[in-house]
Amino acid sequence: MNNEEMIQQILKTESKKEPDEEELDDFKIKVEEWFKLDDQIRKLSIAIKERKTMQNALNQSIVTFMFEYEYVELNTQFGMIKAKKKQYISPIKLKEVKNKLLEHGNDELFNNIFNQENREKIEKQSIQRFVPKISMTL
Repeated sequence: MNNEEMIQQILKTESKKEPDEEELDDFKIKVEEWFKLDDQIRKLSIAIKERKTMQNALNQSIVTFMFEYEYVELNTQFGMIKAKKKQYISPIKLKEVKNKLLEHGNDELFNNIFNQENREKIEKQSIQRFVPKISMTL
């Protein structure tokens, strides 16, 4: 392959491709469907949050009642509720680990673990919808 052919090959690969009419129409249909699904997901997420808030408000009063009167199980027509207590060790926070390493003078270990240059780089692709906020103030 001589230089001229190589230049032509490079120019072909660098030129922008344009979609044909059918591909463009298909893309538009997919984008419209994506917006519809995104709207539905947003509405359902709001409904779930509202219901979880109401459920959490009831949770504490039910738990308090069951432990006060020593009900371990509650059998209803909708299902069974079991009350239990458990103890667990709180999870370790990254900030605590960093402080302990620095506190005990393990600078080399700290740098090996938290140095960003040593870590693998991962590339992700995604799309996100931004809905403009409407301000009612003047």
